[in-house]
Amino acid sequence: MKMKKLIIAALLIIGFSSYAQGQNQPEKKSNNGQREKMTPEQRSQAQLDKLTTELKLDVKQQEQIKPIIAEQTAKREAMRAERMASNDNKPKELTKEEREALKVKRTEEKVVVDNKLKAILTPEQFKKMKEIEQANMEKMREAREARGNQPQE
Repeated sequence: MKMKKLIIAALLIIGFSSYAQGQNQPEKKSNNGQREKMTPEQRSQAQLDKLTTELKLDVKQQEQIKPIIAEQTAKREAMRAERMASNDNKPKELTKEEREALKVKRTEEKVVVDNKLKAILTPEQFKKMKEIEQANMEKMREAREARGNQPQE
């Protein structure tokens, strides 16, 4: 009888400790989850705050950039909603031609936004912004490659 109680107690301890360890594990996409919970206005403000810190924007520049960021956020939200509208919250699979057209459209929009920002920012700020964008693109590329090399579960 004592042995049976000892085994049950050991199993309970192991079960609780493994459950507690699972609770302490950080989420893989903690930033993504937090970003998903933000409203478009909050995302716009977060992006403006980040630019203000990184580029040392003055108040006038912040006021000029704020509507540009809001417009870009609204466009991204609309595109995302359009892709998510079908297939029960799964993004619509695009054909090669659709992906190419979307890439061209994004590139054209990026040029327009860059021209607007170039008129507001100093040359040094604009250069630093481009360097930050390039670094972020590299991080995303590395993350995408790392995801692609992981075995499927």
